[in-house]
Parts: sequence; C-alpha cells; structure tokens
Amino acid sequence: MSDIRHELARHIEQGVIPPFNYAYPSRSAYRPLNGAWNIQDIWAEDLKRHPVPELNLYLHVPFCRYKCGFCNLYTVISEDMDVYDAYMDALCTQIRDHAEIIQSRRLRTIYIGGGTPSLLSLRHFDQLFATLDEVYPNWRSTVEEVAIEATPDSIVNEPDTLGGLIDLGLTRANIGIQSLVPAEIREAGRGQANERVIRQAVEIIREKQLPNLSTDLIMGFAGQTPESWRHSVDELAALAPETISTYFLTVRPDAWFSRTGAYQYMMSPDLYERYDYANAAFKAAGYVQESNVRYKKLGRGGYQQKVLTFHGVPLLGLGAGARSYTSSVDYMVGSVKPSLTEVADYITKARNHELIPVTGFVLNDEEIIRKRLVLDTFDLDLGELDRFGFREKAHLFEPVLEAAEEVGLIRRLPTDRIQLTPSGFKYRDILSWMFFSKNVIDLDREYYAGLHKSNKRAQKHMGAEPLSISGLKTANR
Repeated sequence: MSDIRHELARHIEQGVIPPFNYAYPSRSAYRPLNGAWNIQDIWAEDLKRHPVPELNLYLHVPFCRYKCGFCNLYTVISEDMDVYDAYMDALCTQIRDHAEIIQSRRLRTIYIGGGTPSLLSLRHFDQLFATLDEVYPNWRSTVEEVAIEATPDSIVNEPDTLGGLIDLGLTRANIGIQSLVPAEIREAGRGQANERVIRQAVEIIREKQLPNLSTDLIMGFAGQTPESWRHSVDELAALAPETISTYFLTVRPDAWFSRTGAYQYMMSPDLYERYDYANAAFKAAGYVQESNVRYKKLGRGGYQQKVLTFHGVPLLGLGAGARSYTSSVDYMVGSVKPSLTEVADYITKARNHELIPVTGFVLNDEEIIRKRLVLDTFDLDLGELDRFGFREKAHLFEPVLEAAEEVGLIRRLPTDRIQLTPSGFKYRDILSWMFFSKNVIDLDREYYAGLHKSNKRAQKHMGAEPLSISGLKTANR
C-alpha cells in the first residue's frame, strides 16, 4: 500500500472533515501583490489561456443585519441606507470601469452575493441592472442564471423587493436556513430567521414564482442529534426547493464561533452517517446530486456559476471583499479582513477609479492544474490540462489519482476523463485537500496561526500551536 493510499484511507476511516473547498487557492493564501499586477494585465493574460472567452460575474454586497456564528465571509454589520446608496454608486462605477473586460467575453452567469444583498432597496437593484444593460446590453440573452443571496427574514420583511428582482431577471435565490429545528437555528445565531419565518419566506417565493429556490442545511451544530438532523432533512424535502445544499459545520479562526476557542477540524464518522441519510432522502424525493454538497431537481435547480467556475470559467468579482478567479492571478482589491473602514475606502477608491489588485495569489501552470483537480474532479477531462503541462507534471498528481482510484473515490473512463464515484462525492473534500500544494497549505496555516495567536481563549483551549486548524498533512508533500 502506497503512503498516499494509506493516508487517504486513514483520513476516511477517521472521518476527517476539512473545510468545503469552493475556491483554490483559499483566501487565506492571499498575500500583498505590492503593485506587481494591474487589472488589465491579469485579464489579458487570462484571455490568452482560454480558447473560449467566457465570464462569470460576481457582485459582492457585504452588508448584514446580524452575523452568523459559523460565517467567515467578507461581511460587515450595517443597515445604513446612506451607506447602501454610496456603495451602489461605487459598485456601478466599478462595473463600468471593467466594461472592456466584460465585453470581451460571453457573460454566462450573474451572482449578487454577500452579505445579505436582499437588504438593499429595489431602487438599488434598478440602478445595478441598468448599469448591466449599459455595459452588456444582451446579458439577458446570454446568461444562464441570475442569482442573489438572501435571508428568510429579508424576504418576509420586503417581499416586493423579491418580486421586483424577478421582473428584472432574477432566476435563483440562495436562502440560508441551516436547520428547521428551533434550538439549532438559535445556535447558528439566526434567531431572526426562525422556523415560522423560514416557512413564510418559502411561501412568498412560491407565490412570486421564482424559478429556483436554493436552501441549505448544516451538519454538526452543538446539540444536533441524528434525530434532529433527520427532522430537518425530511421537513426540507417536503418543502421541495429546487436546490438543496448540505454542509458540514467547519469553524475557521476568523468565524464568530471561534470566540469559543474551538475551531480545529472535526473527525467524526457519525457526521458522515448524517450525510448518508440526507443523500438517500433527497434522492428518494427526486433530487440528483450536483456536487458533494448540492442536490437539484433535474432541469430546474442547481448552481450554475459554481459549476462553471469549477470547470475553469473565470470569475470577475466586483465590490468590497469580492475575489476574482482567473488563470493568471486570483485577487482582491482590498484585504481579507472585513471592516466598515475598508468598505468606506472601497467606496472612495471606486468613485475615483483608483481600485487596484491589493492581495492575491499568482498562479503558475502547476497551481492552475491543482486548482482544477481540487475543484473539478466531479467530472474532469484531464486532456484539458495539457495546455498547462499536465503530462510533464503528471508525477505530481498521478500518485493521488491512483490512490483515489484504488480507494474507490474516482473512476477513469476510457478517455482521459475522471469522475467521482458515490464514495468520491462523500469524501470529496478529503480528496481535494490531497491536491493542495505545500505552498498553499503553508500560507493557509500561517494566516490562521496568526489569528490563533491573538485569541487567548483559543490558546488556552487548544495550545499555542494547534495541529489541526489548517489543511491535511499528506504523503505527497
């Protein structure tokens, strides 16, 4: 048995639960770019590497009414309408400043994320979509989905905003619910979105005839039991949203829950049993599995921007805290630490056309290959990676692929295509971490170790240098 196969099998046997990999490299691996790259050069280089010029557009609205305990995304607490006005002016200015980049590619998806962008007024979205009309007039003909993030309470409080968004072109709303058990909802810090509010929001969305309602559940909240998990799964299946995501609870050192001093990766085979229950229940209810975390009604649900991004279609992220993913540099125009001060700085610099890449990660050919392997083993043609030198670098990746095949996580088709097996879907995040480069794991650990040093309660609870706050130490390093 090879060292890598042994390592992979051991992680699975122990029930290791690393964070869900939705991007590579992770935000924690970003470091100051020190003016070495400008936006035009980044996207010009990306265009050279993609034979089919396409684009996902992500627009970030960082404002929230409250902070969820597990969240480590770029969010700030604010309900100041004057701030919202200034922010939307800035975001629309930034969109216009990127007109040439957007117009040079076929626009595939638009996603308004956050934060809680549904806190904005309909007039803000009128302004936003008018700007999109100006920059890319035929976007309604080319895009495959237009999506927004929202909370149940924001839908209930302002149902007319949702109706107006649908008229503007909205096709999907991601409504975070996390649980349908009252105690677990409170544990998540979502007291304003209780079970009654959740059900009311779903009713409003159905009345407005939104094509794709996307919801989620989280496994592993304190106090959650197998019985309470089954209750949430069964109740959500009965509500029948078009898309359902199920996530393992992972707490990183920059999440609010980290104040408890506990954020090491879990090892819990019991939680994988909860995955099995949800997997069987949703498939029995007519869903198909789109990823390790997501189920959809065939032909009606799904999360197209995520699928396309995993397939290598670049993503232009605009707004404070937004990340852009390219084949040359992944970058942000600010730091990775959210604050109202930085949001104000973003507004000023956008207004003055002064935004530049501040933090990021420069991708060489090896890291581009790793990005696709980390994200896209669901269904990946390895031949697509030859233009980045996959065959010459195969010795770096084939040992992991061979181990994954031996353990039963992937299958190889007669061509160069690999696909995850049902077990591969289940343990996808373990496999993904096996493809991380040592450099990215080291940067990730350095970042989170720095946060750990500033958390006295965590140091008392976990020690000065905890072993399991970043990555998986694997045999191929």
